[in-house]
Amino acid sequence: MSKREQQKQQRRQSIIDIAKDLFLEQGVQKIQMQDVATAAGIGIATLFRYFPKKEYLMIAAANAITEEMATSVGQIVQQNCTAYEKIEQILDYYIGITKDPQQRLAKYFESFDLYEKIAEESPEQYTEYLSARNKLSSALLTLAEQGKQDASLRADVDFDLFIMTMVQNFSIFTFKSSLTKHAPNLSTLLSADKQLLMMKDVFLRYIQP
Repeated sequence: MSKREQQKQQRRQSIIDIAKDLFLEQGVQKIQMQDVATAAGIGIATLFRYFPKKEYLMIAAANAITEEMATSVGQIVQQNCTAYEKIEQILDYYIGITKDPQQRLAKYFESFDLYEKIAEESPEQYTEYLSARNKLSSALLTLAEQGKQDASLRADVDFDLFIMTMVQNFSIFTFKSSLTKHAPNLSTLLSADKQLLMMKDVFLRYIQP
């Protein structure tokens, strides 16, 4: 890669990082492209050369967040402990996302859901979209293989299927439950914390030897 191309990639990543922080802190609807350009110290025309649509920038920011989450899960998978303990830590990691009183990440992904299909319009965006998710999938499949070998999990479970299904559904429910509003008489009973802890317990009991 030439020096010019490296500088271009660095600037693009800097724009994504700045936009991600703005989207999370202030909300997608409040942030306009000019806000991102100003924060990045570039002209609006330069920003549009990198991201012709705000939706493309949202997707790039979402991909960066997913990449960070995949890295965190990958670090758990690489720890020196049993597969069962790693699964418990991964569930705790997603539960920890709900501890943000402003629910920034949950709100961001709720907004991103509206634009996810637009990723397919841009080959570069879509490649990053797939790469971030493949990184997470790879870490989970590595964990599934460990679970087959260390005898910390039930021997009669299809762990490839279980771990992919568990993490996908648990992560989605983590974001959805933290934003769901209930009637006053149900808000305590159906709190996100209680629901997630119950789901965690169900998953862990299912895989115990």
